[in-house]
Amino acid sequence: MKVVWARLTGVVLAAVLLWPLAALAQEGPSYKPESAMSSAAALVRPSVVAVETRFTEPTLNSKYEYWQFFRGSRPLYGLWGSGFIYKDPQYVITADFLMDNAEYIRVILDDGRSYKAELVGKNSDFAVAVLKVDWGPDLEPISPPFGDSAKLSLGQPIALVGKALNSIDTYATAGIISAIRKEIPGTDEPTDQMLQFDASYEMSFIGGPIVDVQGRVVGMVTGSAGGANINLGVPVNEIITSADQLIAGEIEETWFGVEPMLMTSGLKDAGLAPREFDWKGTGKPQPLDFGMWVSHVEPNSPADIAGLKVGDTIMELDDRFIKYQYDWDSYVRTFKVGQLVNVKFIRKNDTTGKWERQETQVQILAAKGSDQETEKSSKEKSPMGSGMQKPPGHP
Repeated sequence: MKVVWARLTGVVLAAVLLWPLAALAQEGPSYKPESAMSSAAALVRPSVVAVETRFTEPTLNSKYEYWQFFRGSRPLYGLWGSGFIYKDPQYVITADFLMDNAEYIRVILDDGRSYKAELVGKNSDFAVAVLKVDWGPDLEPISPPFGDSAKLSLGQPIALVGKALNSIDTYATAGIISAIRKEIPGTDEPTDQMLQFDASYEMSFIGGPIVDVQGRVVGMVTGSAGGANINLGVPVNEIITSADQLIAGEIEETWFGVEPMLMTSGLKDAGLAPREFDWKGTGKPQPLDFGMWVSHVEPNSPADIAGLKVGDTIMELDDRFIKYQYDWDSYVRTFKVGQLVNVKFIRKNDTTGKWERQETQVQILAAKGSDQETEKSSKEKSPMGSGMQKPPGHP
């Protein structure tokens, strides 16, 4: 009897431990692992389009090495990749890289019909470009369902759906989310908002959707980083925010006015920041390992007007705690001209010599010299990074 009870207890315990994993994987009673990815790809397929461009003039450029490979030594006349229909069917989302030097743009539906498109704008911080297409009176393309990239989990299965090199066939591949908020050392691009995935793909997938097992778009393929063969995508939440701002003409380069750096032991050793501080107000000081130390305040900038000084340690922006560098970067990128940002920081009282918690409001202004165009950055970049790489999924 004891043996039976022990076995029964073990079964119950195992079921309790595994239930959260099973619930996470299934996302509903109809989930079947053997068909989940194919069903997801089939759901999003009608919304995936090929994107082709023609340059203002033929060019030979190392950043187009992959595309150049198919033309040999001849000049390249344009690029080709993928995209997907946005919530408003007259718009198409794709990767900003494909729009470099584009004079003519067309999109091709899954049934082979092609349409001229025009660039609404692009936000190169998030690698997003928005196209506008006149489909005519007899066609209303289907928009895919969109997910919430803030709910993505490490190891979560995903599928990529994109166009083949001939811009007609639609392909799919599968993998998992292998990192979230991936930072790539040695690059000038803001990569902290990226997703990393392990699915192989052709370069014509760039601009195509990353989907979950329910067929919901959770990101967009943007390319590989440097020589590390790390596959990156933009989360859908950033895509939606950027796309909506571009469509509304609201993307403006903003001006905050500080140059921050991460908290280091050297700053604390030099007495420029406290070693411990009771930031949470619990009565127990904790080691100060977070926050951004202000190394420079631009004269007459919004931060200067608000009273921020060199030596302040900014801990929160609008009640959002700054734990890592990407927290600061991602928060600052969401600022809008005219926005009042509540800044909470630590400063040393010159009279008492004690470190104190302080607060101010910074009103964000347009960047100096900004013409407030919809394109946030004119920096050119290649999704293959620096140096020639083998395309993911190719020998």
